[in-house]
Amino acid sequence: MTVIFVVMTILFFLTLDVVVRRVRAKKAVPAALGRTAPSAYPVRIPEGIFFARSHTWMSLFPSGKIRLGVDDFVGRLLDKPQVEYLKGAGDSVKKGDPLFALCEGGRTLTVRAPMDGRIVAVNDELQRRPELLKENLFSEGWAFTLQPEKPSELRQMLFGEETRKWIPGEFRRLRDVFASVSAGGELVPALLQDGGPPVAGALKQMGPDVWENFEAEFLQVR
Repeated sequence: MTVIFVVMTILFFLTLDVVVRRVRAKKAVPAALGRTAPSAYPVRIPEGIFFARSHTWMSLFPSGKIRLGVDDFVGRLLDKPQVEYLKGAGDSVKKGDPLFALCEGGRTLTVRAPMDGRIVAVNDELQRRPELLKENLFSEGWAFTLQPEKPSELRQMLFGEETRKWIPGEFRRLRDVFASVSAGGELVPALLQDGGPPVAGALKQMGPDVWENFEAEFLQVR
């Protein structure tokens, strides 16, 4: 009974924290389901979704479980990736453990666990239809359902207006990475839109060194 009481207490305060953050976000910015960042940075950032700085999104269920996947920042940089799961239902994971890989053109990005927990469900449909990453990311495009070991870790994630303020900086860092890419000693400006982010699917045109640098810079859990 003591364990159940402790768990329920944690979930209560976590839920309370989510409610407070939602109210603050609504005061700052009118709420709209599916709202995205400013048009210069065309990624989907729905209300009510948590984001890790390692570019995974998380949706919290009343049961305390979370559903997670890779965010739109990563997805839009790929063209038609294949999804390869590195963990299965019943597996325990630690923060930073590899969860799944996105493979395209012989190159791979590894998406890692944003927190400790146990995998309770795997979305097999995403492997069969990876286009869900672009079509229905936050509904059918999830990868795993996780039972967090420490639900309070969600408080460390980005939420609402915090995410919208963070994502432009990620695009600026990405532009710096792409602007330094050379092909035969010349820059590749076609990978960059005027005044905006790199073009969709831009990673497909990059070599293995850039993929490695991108993963180290954006997908590592710190």
